[in-house]
Amino acid sequence: MTQQNDFDKILLAQSLNTSQTLFTTQVPGFEWSDGVSYELGMKFQSAKSGQVTAIRHWKAVNETGNHIGRIWSATGSILGSVTFSNETASGWQQQDLSTPVSILANTTYIVTVSCNSYFGVTNNALASPVVNGDLSSVADGNNSVFGSLNSFPTNSYQNSNYFRDIVFVVGNSLTKVSGDNQTGTAGSALANSFVVKATDSSGNPQSGVTVNFAITSGGGSVSSASAVTGNDGQASTVLTLGTTAGITNTVSATASDIGSVTFSASANPANTNAIYLENQKPGTTDWQIPQVGQSDIAGYATATSVNKGGSLPIKVSLAQAGNYTIDVYRLGYYGGQGGRLVLSSGQLNGITQPACNFDSSTRTVSCENWSTSYTLQVGNDWTSGLYIAKLTDQRSGSKSQVVFVVRHDSERSDILFQSSFNTLQAYNLSGGYSLYPEQSIGGQRAFKLSYDRPFAQHSTLSGSNPYNNIILSWEYNMVRWLESQSYDISYVTNVDVHANSSLLQQHNIFLSVGHDEYWSLEEFNSVQSNSINKAFFSANSVYWRVRFENSSTGVANRAMACYKDATDPVAPTNKFRSPENNKPESALKGNMYIGGRWQNFFFDGFDFVVKNSTHPYYANTNLNDGDKLSGLVGFEWDAINLNASPSGLVVLSESVQSQNFDQAELEGFPAGTDPRISQAVSFTSASGAKVFSTGSIQFMWGLDSEGVSGPREDTRIKQMVVNILADMGARPLTPGSGIIVP
Repeated sequence: MTQQNDFDKILLAQSLNTSQTLFTTQVPGFEWSDGVSYELGMKFQSAKSGQVTAIRHWKAVNETGNHIGRIWSATGSILGSVTFSNETASGWQQQDLSTPVSILANTTYIVTVSCNSYFGVTNNALASPVVNGDLSSVADGNNSVFGSLNSFPTNSYQNSNYFRDIVFVVGNSLTKVSGDNQTGTAGSALANSFVVKATDSSGNPQSGVTVNFAITSGGGSVSSASAVTGNDGQASTVLTLGTTAGITNTVSATASDIGSVTFSASANPANTNAIYLENQKPGTTDWQIPQVGQSDIAGYATATSVNKGGSLPIKVSLAQAGNYTIDVYRLGYYGGQGGRLVLSSGQLNGITQPACNFDSSTRTVSCENWSTSYTLQVGNDWTSGLYIAKLTDQRSGSKSQVVFVVRHDSERSDILFQSSFNTLQAYNLSGGYSLYPEQSIGGQRAFKLSYDRPFAQHSTLSGSNPYNNIILSWEYNMVRWLESQSYDISYVTNVDVHANSSLLQQHNIFLSVGHDEYWSLEEFNSVQSNSINKAFFSANSVYWRVRFENSSTGVANRAMACYKDATDPVAPTNKFRSPENNKPESALKGNMYIGGRWQNFFFDGFDFVVKNSTHPYYANTNLNDGDKLSGLVGFEWDAINLNASPSGLVVLSESVQSQNFDQAELEGFPAGTDPRISQAVSFTSASGAKVFSTGSIQFMWGLDSEGVSGPREDTRIKQMVVNILADMGARPLTPGSGIIVP
């Protein structure tokens, strides 16, 4: 019988769906011998269960002697073998197995044929899967395989194809019919059954087949661990999900000698919240931009925040008139991606806006004279949070960002997260002036700042200047962690709390994060007098007093004044601890700003040293007094003021900066106070509110250190924060591994 006749028979058999081979017209690139006998093989799988009825191999022209073919399991057990007879001089050889070998769908096997000296080979031919019909080679970077003669081969060289093959006949199959990828409530039964179907090689249903259902991950139970297929070939079970939310539950369905399939289902918490549901949506990293807002395009929103269902005008200026786009993202966890695309504007026509107005008496730059470029319509289904509108100049590719918050004023949530927009504005050097002389033109700082101008900030942490990146340097990491745990959160800005103290009434915890340095007196008084619990995961916060003014067209709270001395003609906009204000920040949060280290400050820091480890906030952390948590204190830090400490104050850390520092802020402290010391504290205020303050700007990097040089996440800190928030009235729906929720 000729090789061509053999090949014609193979094609005919495959056309009749009776047998299949992986290789058809392929031939080796060359023949090779190094004088050594080998076991040469290939890993393969089938998409359907069935039987291997024969083994094939390509015989090199100079190859002689006997050849033995074998089918192996992935772990090296011989499942079947045959000695070839009546071989031709070269080319494809085929030998039937006396007993066909049954194989399961989507399971790896190895076919080998011995080689005495010469063999055909094509290098790198199996780097990618070869697929024919239901058969495929396995592209795992370690295929084909070779080894000592008559031994299980485990070596591989350049994913070479040694042209070992099988003849395969589809047998009975087990397939999924319905019920896969459901979502239900943790601890509850799914709405729909997992249904499988057993069929023969012609697709006819097979009755009387026993199917075993087993939970493989996520816990829970199945209504039937074993079921027999009916006349329609189907069997089913119902999964009751495990009690842990936020994970995937899997169930295998197996029919002996036929195959196995796996069903998946997701478990939602019994009581979901908007943050949990939001973070189930697909995320992206496209919100990031690699550089500080570029000169070709800039813009700002006409308010720091907008309520759900409202509208937000955005003003954009291009260096050259042309087309641009706006893509709006919400920041969160989203499986670690950090953001989600919410809206894309499509192509817009942009102009070069007029020069911004400048008030030389206060060095205030205001771009209120720009025209509105785009009005963002915020849907009623948008989740409260931190948002970024990414502006892209289509001509140059330049990008910049507009940062804003979406509120939900009627929403009741456990946590009210205040974003530090006042501090972001204070360091904003857009137009050449901020509240800092070293950042301002000619070393002359502004006394008033307008919110009607672009922010000079950007998205990535590495190598960035945190002064221009307040939200994304510190708040972002806290947001990622809180939302990964599915805490119930609403978001506002300093301006919102200043203007509407009633926002504090609907929440259990007020949260200040990172660098929350600039507050108005109205905000200070509202937060202090309210019985809402307060958690300051921040330092240098509530340091400077500011006041707000209307814009030139009468829009409230669009200008922020901070003279930083007693010369403000309206109110003493200087330090809260100053004699004119006599409201030291420690009266609100228990500690107050004392020191900072700015040289290499962004990824620098010193250790958080535990004190009073028997306090309930340290429960289940296994921390003891004196234990150190690396790199969580800096770049500015707070300490207790013995002259102005609330009663009942408990010191929870006492950390000493051993390196040089750049500023010691000792105003209001007793003589002899050591500015190197940082202290975290807790106490209960006169209003009955529980208060915690970390005394460090970068404490939250112990929760999430995405983008931070030198990761410093620590499960013990996560447990500590879970304890603090639970004590104040907020618990995670999806706590991290190993976390115990009080």
